[in-house]
Amino acid sequence: MSELDKTDRFILNKLQEDARRSFKGISEDLGVSEATVFLRVKKLQEIGVIKEFKAILNPSLVGKNTTAIMLLKADPKLYKKVLQKLSKINEVCEIYDVTGAYYTILKIRAKSTEELSKVLDKIGSINGIIGTETSVVLRTIKENISIKL
Repeated sequence: MSELDKTDRFILNKLQEDARRSFKGISEDLGVSEATVFLRVKKLQEIGVIKEFKAILNPSLVGKNTTAIMLLKADPKLYKKVLQKLSKINEVCEIYDVTGAYYTILKIRAKSTEELSKVLDKIGSINGIIGTETSVVLRTIKENISIKL
């Protein structure tokens, strides 16, 4: 992919601020036609820069009051299967394949510590997991999915 130009970066930043912002509003801020914004967004979607548009929910306001971060070690021979099984657990909302002492970092959201305990038991029962370390999040200082361009 070629480098994003100033217009692409402007559009992407505006959409990250508010994905419901109209193309007309963005075009007025940018000083280009609405068609230009539409075509740029379409291109950015086609090449995969814009993965999708979604509503971002406040976890505590939808009953997911407990967040945990899990570090996980797995048998290298079973690692792919472990990742597939982890991907199917609804409460596991992020999975990162990482370097270092652990193989994977998980972000888990649950209704309560009781539900979290059940999720941890479910994860611990997956064949191929050889060790975990879990920390419950006490408070979130910064959580931002936007990428400033």
